[in-house]
Amino acid sequence: MTLLEAQGVAAADLRTPNAQVARVKAERTARERAEKKLRDKLEAIGATDLDAAMAKAEAVEVRYGSDGSVEVKLQLSTKGLDVKKR
Repeated sequence: MTLLEAQGVAAADLRTPNAQVARVKAERTARERAEKKLRDKLEAIGATDLDAAMAKAEAVEVRYGSDGSVEVKLQLSTKGLDVKKR
């Protein structure tokens, strides 16, 4: 079994009234970026049902910066994935 990991980072929107408000969008953006990286890794190994695989991805670490920035680390086990043979 192998674990795939991907990290996404997003800066805070400086136009928001405070860091808490900025954090909402930053967390969403960071997660989207991590998901894209993870999806690219799945495609690289030949995984066939990407949507089903991505549904199993878990956020194993979320870091919040004092300025509203966010880092998200996703992890996904390759156990049980349907992979095309090359």
